[in-house]
Amino acid sequence: MDLFEPDGPPSWVQVAVERGLSLDADVLTYAVPNELHPIALGSRVRVPLGRGATPTAGWVVAPGTTPNLAPERIKRVIDVDDRVSPLPESLIDVSRWVSDYYQCPMGMTLASVVPAAVKRGTGRTLNRHWSRSSIPQPDRLPPAQRRILEVLNKHSGSAPLLESVLLEASGVKTRGPLQALERAGLLEVTLVEAIRGTDIPGGLDPRRPDCLTDEQQRAIQSIGEAIPRGASVHVLHGVTGSGKTEVYLQLIEQVLAAGKTALMLVPEIALTPQTGARLSGRFPDHRVAILHSGLHASQRHAEWQAVRSGEARVILGARSAVFAPVCERELGLVVVDEEHESSYKQEQAPRYHGRDLAILRAHRAECPIILGSATPSMETWSKAVSGRWHLHRMRSRPPGMALPRVEVVDLAQEQKSSHDRSLGQTLMQGLHEVTQSGDQAIVLLNRRGWASWIGCSSQMCGYTLRCEACEASMVMHRDNRLPQGGHVKCHHCLRSNRLPSICPDCGKGLIKLGLGTQRLEEVLREELPHLEAHQIVRVDSDQISGLQDLHEILGAFGRREIRVLLGTQMIAKGLDFPGVRLVGVVSADTALQLPDFRASERTFQLVSQVAGRAGRSADGPQARVIVQSMHPDNPAVLHAAAHEWDRFAEHELTMRARAGLPPAKRMARIVFRNRDLDAAMAMANAAAQALTNTKEEIELLGPAPCPMARIDDRHRIGLEVLGETPGTLGRALAKARAAGGLKPGEKVVIDVDPTTLL
Repeated sequence: MDLFEPDGPPSWVQVAVERGLSLDADVLTYAVPNELHPIALGSRVRVPLGRGATPTAGWVVAPGTTPNLAPERIKRVIDVDDRVSPLPESLIDVSRWVSDYYQCPMGMTLASVVPAAVKRGTGRTLNRHWSRSSIPQPDRLPPAQRRILEVLNKHSGSAPLLESVLLEASGVKTRGPLQALERAGLLEVTLVEAIRGTDIPGGLDPRRPDCLTDEQQRAIQSIGEAIPRGASVHVLHGVTGSGKTEVYLQLIEQVLAAGKTALMLVPEIALTPQTGARLSGRFPDHRVAILHSGLHASQRHAEWQAVRSGEARVILGARSAVFAPVCERELGLVVVDEEHESSYKQEQAPRYHGRDLAILRAHRAECPIILGSATPSMETWSKAVSGRWHLHRMRSRPPGMALPRVEVVDLAQEQKSSHDRSLGQTLMQGLHEVTQSGDQAIVLLNRRGWASWIGCSSQMCGYTLRCEACEASMVMHRDNRLPQGGHVKCHHCLRSNRLPSICPDCGKGLIKLGLGTQRLEEVLREELPHLEAHQIVRVDSDQISGLQDLHEILGAFGRREIRVLLGTQMIAKGLDFPGVRLVGVVSADTALQLPDFRASERTFQLVSQVAGRAGRSADGPQARVIVQSMHPDNPAVLHAAAHEWDRFAEHELTMRARAGLPPAKRMARIVFRNRDLDAAMAMANAAAQALTNTKEEIELLGPAPCPMARIDDRHRIGLEVLGETPGTLGRALAKARAAGGLKPGEKVVIDVDPTTLL
């Protein structure tokens, strides 16, 4: 959309600069020099910023009004970045909403919307395409030139031919004949931009079930009827293994048949290989674009451009794919799989929630959105059961695929009677039985490293190895190349140090406690000697260096070359492997010990989701899930083991309503960070007073030190703001900012709709 004409009056643009300016003044007005007319809405530009006129990147977000300044005082746009296609107007509108709702400057929001690889133009190249001119062909030409013209004459009326294709078809090995024909005016060349992106590893998975269950058919029919009607929100609550993905695929098929585009979000990069293979296999005639941060730079650029150009009709990605540059009029369906996952929440500015933005995009595109999960978030479930959103239930798996049998084991009792306190006897016996019978197992431990606690062996000393900059214990990571057999690392500030050989306080030896995935891997190799080394594989962020590693591991597990897959919650979500007969959950209730009102919800979700990885085959004995817990009587653990979602959700929503916590109310969390504790508390008290003075109907919790009171040598003071509606919260925060009592930035973090209070 052209904003300005070169022959018109002086023109201005509003530019959101990619700098952390004030939230209330981050869009600035600039003059457009004649040589840059016209500038399109959504263009990336460079503008002078500040007293030093520092060239700074920004985005044209609107036409500007004439400033109340002399023309010579108005700074001018320096240039337009032609490496980046202008953003769709719909994406600018979404970014403006994100900026307002999540309290983040618009320039910073737009900076995160477009991948760095796109802004750098990684892999960008210009290809030459050749076509025949209108000049008559001479009677005498060298053979190579004549063959080139013969090929082009056969393609007259069609699109220009790519140079490499033309040379191959005419049997010419050099560009010399092409250049000679161009000089003679017989050929015309067109430069076409292309992105050199390497192929994304994956495959085709064309499987389609022989028949659908009645519940699947009802969901497909009901949601399918809503597709042409416009915007609507559909909650697909189906037990693990009930076939939610097949429902998505059949509805995407309907959308593609109508000439529209489908956007599907998954919570983890780990799920894109398997889901991408199913999409590519089911829709071989349509381009499937993959969008996530795990791609190589040129791959990410190529995929982004495929979406922007409209070439890709199916878009799959993790959280950031919600900003896919697809025009709203082209979008026909949005799917958010495993919508409950906290990984949809961005933990750096802008702190948006991918699920909520997906709902916004679907609403603006006037198309349906599906929120699928076996364990919906309390926010989603409350709207579904209240009738605000459409609820579709799938309570059972397809015939022959029973839900696994879940056993809750008291880990404290098992550790008393076991010779090895790392794993309980029940789980160890189960692993022996399954692996010796040729089946597969998944073992989940949501804690990385080799040992999570290191302290003095003397009870009189009491020394504990803690991070110097954080209120957290250092975690040992095993590495036999180092003198002490490993190093210690803080998982909060990422500081690493040598592992001390003795207690620095008293000189006695150190003990290492707390099982992590690295140590669990060693235990399993010792306890399962009948398995070869390559048959036990660990999957966590320490082990996986890139997407290629993940593809290879999941592919090997699918081929049953790997018998035991162990790891963190990376393997707890969405994976579908029919050979899994046992799932073990080690220390399932770790999250229950956290001072967070979502602790029970997260525990139920984790246990239920990882249990759902078992029993996905119609043949063989019933699958088994063994859940180890130090609190086996906790309602979240017991309800998850019994597959009692409704009872758990009803209890949890009642407790939240009594306490006035989300989803009964809306919340914003403000964290004040400073190296000086008194300064952090002073900022928090000033903000609390400013919020109180707004006279809005809000409730304040705090200020008080955060559960993690210090991270990276900065003290942290938390303040929670509760209100009945998002509007109430937004007005209160805006008024406090205007009064000067709340200044978002490095030292003041505002998190609207937080998913954690740590």
